[in-house]
Amino acid sequence: MLTRTTLCALIASLTFSVQAKERVTVTGSTSASHIVEILAETYSSNHGETQIEVQGIGSSAGISAVKQNVADLGMSSRYLKPDEITPDISTVTIAHDGIALVVHKENPVDNLTKDQVEKIYHGEISNWKEVGGSDLEIAVVSRENASGSRFSFEEFMGLTQKIKGQTVSDINPQVLIVNTNGTVKSLVSRNRHALGYVSLGSVDDSIKALDFEGVSPSLDNLESGKYKISRPFLMLYKEKQINDDAQKFVDYVLSISGQSLIEQRGYVSVID
Repeated sequence: MLTRTTLCALIASLTFSVQAKERVTVTGSTSASHIVEILAETYSSNHGETQIEVQGIGSSAGISAVKQNVADLGMSSRYLKPDEITPDISTVTIAHDGIALVVHKENPVDNLTKDQVEKIYHGEISNWKEVGGSDLEIAVVSRENASGSRFSFEEFMGLTQKIKGQTVSDINPQVLIVNTNGTVKSLVSRNRHALGYVSLGSVDDSIKALDFEGVSPSLDNLESGKYKISRPFLMLYKEKQINDDAQKFVDYVLSISGQSLIEQRGYVSVID
């Protein structure tokens, strides 16, 4: 039977053990966080002394968090803009991902061209019948300004314009803006009118992914370069300030084991 003194000592020991865990914070892209969370769980299961905390709050926020020393590691699903690049920030590509155009599972449309997508997001095409579908208004969905997915999507599709030297979004102001991949999927899965875009790695059977320019958004087509809507997943940190535990996690993500897990989850490895 445990005495009060022994019990208190045991609780204190357990508390110390929990507190003694090294914590690594990883913040940024909601698209990248989908796979980084899985990598973190796998890493922590083999490194019990380290706790990896992953927060998906957007690529721009992740970049800012590292710059302001709020996070050990940042995640971005787009390349850094010129004004975000500083000598003290290092970036590594951890994977490549596609962006899939998605609709309701009952939508008869199977393919869209770049010209059609551009016109839909500009508001020039507003009914599915104009692209071979049913006579339904198109409910167009996009992501918030801080999203790396949105930045990469708009850059590729030509949905931007230059104002006073700055590249800004040029989509129809009536487009519905949401915060995460998960919200896009939820809206599209429940709305037969909807069109959105999500990380290819997060596509599941709740939604239907469209072919783009006649090419299906498969991992093989992404890897071969046939499927064109692609972007990198980056991890960034301050090289002179990164601690040993954060560096070990980055090393794991780039290792054969980490990259194999990335491929298993539907992304393209950076290892040839």
